[in-house]
Amino acid sequence: MDERIFWMIWGVLGGIMLVYYLRRRHRIRSVLIGSGSGLLALLLVHYGGSLIGYTPALNVLHLVQSVILGVPGVILMVVLHFTW
Repeated sequence: MDERIFWMIWGVLGGIMLVYYLRRRHRIRSVLIGSGSGLLALLLVHYGGSLIGYTPALNVLHLVQSVILGVPGVILMVVLHFTW
């Protein structure tokens, strides 16, 4: 049950980001900037995470999360780590 809720939350968040990108005037540029900033944020947290006590692994789930959700996805990853 918990796994289903987990994937439903990520699906809803991904859908929200898709709608956000589709409503932008410059869609492709918006997607590229959002994805690039998400990857940069993930790399910053990965390599500088020792300062905050959390260094996420660079695996497929984290990469997809940072590319689709951008910086809010990386922030959510860090917040969920410290709350769970």
